[in-house]
Amino acid sequence: MYKTKLIASILLIAAVLFAQVGVVAAAPAQDPTGEVTIQTIVPEKDAGGVITVLVTYTDALGATQTVRITEAGAVTLGLLKLDEVTGSPIYDETTGLPLVDDTKLKTNVTIDPGIVVPDQPVEEVPVHPIAALLAEFFDVDGSVIDGYHQDGYGFGLIAQALWMSKNIGETEGGEAELAGCILEARQSGTYGECFDFGDDPVPTNWGQFKKVYSEKKNNLGVVVSGKAEKDETTNPASLKEHGNGKEKNEDKGNNGNGHGKP
Repeated sequence: MYKTKLIASILLIAAVLFAQVGVVAAAPAQDPTGEVTIQTIVPEKDAGGVITVLVTYTDALGATQTVRITEAGAVTLGLLKLDEVTGSPIYDETTGLPLVDDTKLKTNVTIDPGIVVPDQPVEEVPVHPIAALLAEFFDVDGSVIDGYHQDGYGFGLIAQALWMSKNIGETEGGEAELAGCILEARQSGTYGECFDFGDDPVPTNWGQFKKVYSEKKNNLGVVVSGKAEKDETTNPASLKEHGNGKEKNEDKGNNGNGHGKP
């Protein structure tokens, strides 16, 4: 019955999270208003060869802002060096970018919103719903967790590794890099490369490692069900003192079969 409810909960959460995956637009550039003071002028060329100019300025309140404008707009504002005969921008022979008129730095101009280049929407990389759930709980990058899963690690094992990283650091969140090292150590059997064990003996198998740095409630199920508290950590010293866990293979099903996706 418990497993049935857990599976139902996972499916429900997966459906909700999949519905939330999509494209997120970056915040639009703030149009400068009134007279501003130019601080930096940086011409740039995109992959398509289009030249724009990134301008940093201070506004009337003294706040520093950045705006991207068209090349033609930069010419209109006099921010680029122009050929005296043609009136066109002079280009650097090496970079192909227009030369900046440095005499315009620290001068005041009024930037017409019509020459501002709007920010392009930034596509959010979709991740597996369970990866997103773990990322939110452990405050780590979901794409990193998704990468571990694509490498063949089950989400149950990834959750255990994140719990261990959380317990080792005794912090509210997990540490993705340490969790990755733990996953690799489980596969290789070399646990001494993740961190310094000090005077304690270095574990030689997964059971020994879990005995010191994890406990039964540190699993995927409590995260999925919402029963886990983000500020809940387990001090490794207390696990040693109370002899938590048995040095036997407790890794069954999705919570510890390592390679093999659920």
